[in-house]
Amino acid sequence: MLTGMTGIQIGIFSSVFGVGLGVASLIGYVRWQHWKQQLQAWQGFANTRDWSFFARSGFMYSAGTMEMKGRLAGRPISVETEHRGFGRHFHIVTIIRHGLGDGFPRGVTIRPQTLGDAFLTMFGVKDEEIGDASLDNALDLRNVTPKARAVLLSAAMRQPLLNLARAFETFSIEDGVLTVEVIAVPRTTIELYGLLNPVRELADAVRGAVGQTD
Repeated sequence: MLTGMTGIQIGIFSSVFGVGLGVASLIGYVRWQHWKQQLQAWQGFANTRDWSFFARSGFMYSAGTMEMKGRLAGRPISVETEHRGFGRHFHIVTIIRHGLGDGFPRGVTIRPQTLGDAFLTMFGVKDEEIGDASLDNALDLRNVTPKARAVLLSAAMRQPLLNLARAFETFSIEDGVLTVEVIAVPRTTIELYGLLNPVRELADAVRGAVGQTD
């Protein structure tokens, strides 16, 4: 018997400990099942495209990380997960990086418009505009040359850019590379398709604009 504890107290302690252990085991089992589901979906998705796939298992109940690399529209693409933060602020993000190639203007920088950007416009601080209200309202544009403006306003490029802004709160295009970050990890093939579809649309538009082939 534990020193200073009565039989009733020990019984209560044992019950609480048992419940806590059971809850922890259940959480661990659910997380492990989610991890296995994600592994199967990502591995199958990579295999059907002849992409490479690599996974690192997590410790205890934590989820691991995954990475796919391959080519999309003839250009390199990577999709990987990354752990961010600690404790209550811990989360996992999925990051997509895709090189858009020479068909996309290298100097231009594109990000989604934010509430902060809208606030700054009240004080006369604005990004560049290209003369299309929808694109100007959806995107934060920098270093737009006449050539870049012509590309962005082209019929093939306009809608994919708008779809990208609607799909992702966090993305950037810098030096011809699209980087997307979402606080979520796709668990199914359908979710992976949904995540990558706006990226594929833009990649196809860029390739079509310059007549690239795989």
